[in-house]
Amino acid sequence: MRGRILRPLLEALLLSLLLTGLWLAGGRSAYEAFFAASARPLLHALGVHAIPDSPARQRFVSFVPFLVLMLVTPGLAWRRRLGGILLGIPLLFLGHVLLVAVEALSHTPRRPTPDSFSTVLPAALFADALPFLLWAFFAADVLAGLLRRRAARPR
Repeated sequence: MRGRILRPLLEALLLSLLLTGLWLAGGRSAYEAFFAASARPLLHALGVHAIPDSPARQRFVSFVPFLVLMLVTPGLAWRRRLGGILLGIPLLFLGHVLLVAVEALSHTPRRPTPDSFSTVLPAALFADALPFLLWAFFAADVLAGLLRRRAARPR
């Protein structure tokens, strides 16, 4: 029992360290360059004409927990795992675009409330939760099975 729990946790820790190291060693700057080029048309369509140097960019690291969870979830079929990653990464990118747009627009005269924090905070919380929500969606069968086994266990 202990090995079934300890091994995925150890794998998650090691993979998190590896991916975080790669992110810090150049992944972040490469993604920000990609983001600046790729997101510009989407941001322009949303009314953002310049990509700000914003705190929202600190949340771009959300790829790391998403990839770790998708790769280490025991019992997740490889087809589901790969499909989830291939669909989840573009969805995280879109989440980043929306967060940058919300943050940029919250500092303009067109903002919906006089307090930009009340607009940015929910968007930032959503961006922080998005990798976990996507993982839970793609791993729903596995998670439901774990909950059923846990509920069926005698106390």
